Amino acid sequence: MDLQTLVGFFNSTLHEDPEVRQSAEQQLQQLEAHDGFLSILLQMISSPDVPLGTKQAASIYFKNRVRRSWSGTQRANDQHPPIGENDRSVTKDNILAGIYTAPQSIKLQLTECLGVILKHDFPEKWPQFIVHIKELLHAQDAQRVYTGLLALLEVIKVYRFSVSKREIIEEIAKELFPQVQKISEQAVESDDELAMRMAWVSFKSYYNSIQAGLPLAFQEPANLVAWGTSFIKMIEKPVAFDKESIDEEAAKEPVWKAKKWAVRSVNRLYGRYGNPALLPGATTKQFGAFAKLFTSNFLPQILQVYLKQIEGYTTGQVWMSVRIRGLVSMLLSDCVKEKSAWKLLKPHVEGIVSHFIFPQLCFSESDQELWEDNPVEYVQKRIDPIDDFGSANIAASNLLIDLAVDRKKATLNPILAFINGVFTNYSQSPEESRDPRTKDGALAMMGVLAGTLCSRKSPIYSTLPEFLLTHVISEFNSKYGFLRARALDTYCRYSSIEFSDTQITRGIFESVLSLLNDSQLPVRVHAALALQPMIENEMVRDLLASHLPQVMQVFLNLTNEIDSDTISHVVEEFVEVFADRMSPFAVELGQQLCDTFMRVMNEVSANAPDMSSGDVEDFSEKTMAAMGVLKTLGTLVLNLDSSPEVVYKLEEVIFPVVRFVLEQHIVDLYDEVYEILDCCMFAVKAVSPNAWGLFTSIYNSFKNDGIDFIEEMLPSLDNYVTFGIDVVASSTEVQAHFFDIIETVMKSDRVGENDRICVCKLMEAIMLHGRGKVDGMIPGFVSLAAAYLLVSDAIETSAFLVYTLEVVLNALHYNPVITLSVLEQYKWTEGIFTRLMQSVSKFSRVNDKKLLILGLTAVLTVPAEQLPASLQTGLPQLFEGILQTFRTLGQAIESRDALEKMYQGSDSDADTFDWDENDDDDEFDGIAEGDDDDVDDLENEYLKHLSSQASKALAGGEDFDNDDDDGFGSDDEDSDDNLEEEFSLETPLDNIN
Repeated sequence: MDLQTLVGFFNSTLHEDPEVRQSAEQQLQQLEAHDGFLSILLQMISSPDVPLGTKQAASIYFKNRVRRSWSGTQRANDQHPPIGENDRSVTKDNILAGIYTAPQSIKLQLTECLGVILKHDFPEKWPQFIVHIKELLHAQDAQRVYTGLLALLEVIKVYRFSVSKREIIEEIAKELFPQVQKISEQAVESDDELAMRMAWVSFKSYYNSIQAGLPLAFQEPANLVAWGTSFIKMIEKPVAFDKESIDEEAAKEPVWKAKKWAVRSVNRLYGRYGNPALLPGATTKQFGAFAKLFTSNFLPQILQVYLKQIEGYTTGQVWMSVRIRGLVSMLLSDCVKEKSAWKLLKPHVEGIVSHFIFPQLCFSESDQELWEDNPVEYVQKRIDPIDDFGSANIAASNLLIDLAVDRKKATLNPILAFINGVFTNYSQSPEESRDPRTKDGALAMMGVLAGTLCSRKSPIYSTLPEFLLTHVISEFNSKYGFLRARALDTYCRYSSIEFSDTQITRGIFESVLSLLNDSQLPVRVHAALALQPMIENEMVRDLLASHLPQVMQVFLNLTNEIDSDTISHVVEEFVEVFADRMSPFAVELGQQLCDTFMRVMNEVSANAPDMSSGDVEDFSEKTMAAMGVLKTLGTLVLNLDSSPEVVYKLEEVIFPVVRFVLEQHIVDLYDEVYEILDCCMFAVKAVSPNAWGLFTSIYNSFKNDGIDFIEEMLPSLDNYVTFGIDVVASSTEVQAHFFDIIETVMKSDRVGENDRICVCKLMEAIMLHGRGKVDGMIPGFVSLAAAYLLVSDAIETSAFLVYTLEVVLNALHYNPVITLSVLEQYKWTEGIFTRLMQSVSKFSRVNDKKLLILGLTAVLTVPAEQLPASLQTGLPQLFEGILQTFRTLGQAIESRDALEKMYQGSDSDADTFDWDENDDDDEFDGIAEGDDDDVDDLENEYLKHLSSQASKALAGGEDFDNDDDDGFGSDDEDSDDNLEEEFSLETPLDNIN
């Protein structure tokens, strides 16, 4: 294998003939196992004589090889040939030089490889790496300096979130960042593209180094001044742009990326370490001095810079990317909460609202383009905000909320006056001169503030019905589609507002219903979302009943047009609310939902041929939509429990989907398909032939990758036993599958005790429902339990101890003779009964006590001559255990009944609870008091509490794991360790009194 041979193979991978390409790829796969392959590959990438396209192909192959195999783990070596020691050494010796000589596109591939290598080798296997970086950072050649910065960023990214190895970041900050600051300072002054890349990487390195903490070197006043000056200069750096042509593509250019990372660094410094109002309590001592330094010496200047940037943006003198606008809004939101920052910000609020927030919330030209060119994406951005997280629109909305809620005395009335001014100007202007975009922006602002203004203590609560009629509902018939959609969205947010005249409600319903058939997709989607809260009104439900088939069809059509779990939630709620009316067309609805699911998954498959690959596990929009469809199917089945014949028909259309998910190993959807299967069997209280037809698929799925989902599988497996015990008892194959599942979980080191408890419950179900029918399974069950009960450190929690003992008790209740013979055969009797009697006090729940009594009394039914000698001498202790449990059983039943009554009462109380009498409306109490103080931030208070608890634990002040160890785990009574009653679990024990 030599360089030219390798070049030839990579040239062939670009050949137009697929057979030539395939042959070259096979040759490369054979060669990669040779020690020296990576070395020659890196040489090829660095060679000036190799064509760029060939280099790019080689760099991608090099990256994939390193990513797959550099870890050297057993799993990696089982799947791919290991990388030899010579290749590892040569690669580390030459990769920095390769990055230096490579063109920009290949630099990115190689730096990603470097990050993988550092993750596994630094510092233990590559201690000299920092020395190499230091040499590069002090080089005279700008490209070498840039290479050093790229390498620095990769090592910081490896440890940016690490707490246990924080000293690595501390040392880097002390040793390398003084030079990095000088580099960034010089780079900011230049307009050269390479200089901007250096500034960008420098700022990004700084940002990543302060993720988990603020290095001590960065807390020095001189350091803050130096870096702060570079950040400000970069943010203020004038950049020429064409107002007519500039768009978000410009944000990818180095200069704009450098600006973005400067802003992100400033935001992180202030939001995490420099804002006294946001510091968690445990970190106040650590960062309090820095916060005081930051707010006193740096914040006034940076706030002035941000406000100047906003002014330049609103006048068209400065361009700000969407991301930078969002970051600016985020910093202003933090300033709202801290009193000294608020005093600086307060005089500018009205201008910020009217000239910065409002324009961003108005329907824009880019919105118009998206509406026309890709309405599906437009809708997804509107109804799934998480898809647009971090956008300027979301950040501006959050800033508006913070102003109106946290500083309501100074801001709420001016904000409402501004919005009202927009409405008034719009309504009073001649129709031909109205700008519908301004109306859209004002409605958007009202929508953002709905959570605050819908409170009964809101100063404008009494005027909201008039507002809706005048400014919102009137736009349902607007000639502008985006305004119809915005009006529907706004009405949806204010759906809790009631009208005294039922005819108004009827009219609104009819308007929304008609908009379900609007010509514009976004309008139809928002009409569906607006209809969802309306069905809480009894009159609307009655009106909707006659339209239900048509409405459900519209919903299903929308589900096919836009893959969104939000629409699926609407369908699911309608299915639940109108369950009694679904039977006539339930099967048709189920079929259409299944068709929708398969269409979505086929589209996912087209993008990710290996459906068990990470592409599916990324919770893509389509995968989330598929989840929503499956949840709707489960809800449909669950609400048909009074129509078993319909459920059986639904099984025929639904179970092929369940089989598809299991056989394709689409693990992200296992939870949903197992819930569907559970709902089907529970609804008819039987296991149909169709359901038994799925059992093999379930078993095969478990053997492939399903062990991690045993908790999700349990309800369905329990149903197979509960409602299909005759099949279980008569089929050795089914018994073997059940036992293999149970044994695998009990013996696997891949699962925890919660998962083992699941199969303990499954063993209990088999023994309780199959009494006298599954004798052959009992010895295996007892052996699995004994493997834990007879090893001193095998059991960690009291819960698992109880469930493991209950396996033995169930076996005794099933057949004491068989069980005792197994215990005696392996000399387990004394050890297990000793463990059992030591743990009697842990059997705290009603069914635990019943089972203890049943198991021990079963022992007493065995003729004395058949009892093991160790039990004959211990009969007094057995009697005492039975009596002790009997004495506490009545109290346990009373406690369970009281707890169940409380849970049932809490459900009904939730429907009648008067929130207006409670703290949710306190945001308007004392509106004139303390408006210039620090804002109490609920989320931050919670973080302070967690931080405090963590500090106590780390300091030894509080032990969160308070279990004592007496050789068998903790058998001492611990009230915090008691198991909770399981009201949803039905067993034959419930009928034993």
